[in-house]
Amino acid sequence: MENMDTILELLRLAGVGVIAGLFSALIANRGHRSKKWWELRVASYQAVIEALSDLNHYFDRKYKAVIENRELTEEYQVELKRIWDESYHKVRKAADSGVFLFSEDVNAALKEFIDLKDTHFDSYFEYLDNNLAVAENCLKTVVASANKDLRVRGKWL
Repeated sequence: MENMDTILELLRLAGVGVIAGLFSALIANRGHRSKKWWELRVASYQAVIEALSDLNHYFDRKYKAVIENRELTEEYQVELKRIWDESYHKVRKAADSGVFLFSEDVNAALKEFIDLKDTHFDSYFEYLDNNLAVAENCLKTVVASANKDLRVRGKWL
């Protein structure tokens, strides 16, 4: 009988060990997935903010040149073209793929910015004015949402 009690006690201890191990693995896996998801969102927000900042610079420089009625140097035109080519496509891709990464506000602001390409403007000045305003608004929306969405919250389990 004493042998049976020892075997039952060992089985209980083994059961507790297995349950504790599974529970620990579950918590560790959940924490790892949550951390990776957060890192993906951080990288996505960072890339969009950088691209929108560059696009704001592009539109701002072009807008000021038109307002001041001055020509930009050929070298600076090439630099602005490079900024446009790199940044616009990053924002377009983020608008296309960001549905599951970004908040609804960010997705709406990105869509508004991308949809400007299909808008007809009566003048180059009107084009620059509208694009600059929408790009600035989009950047503000993304930064505000990133600040809110990426805030680390204390969680138990």
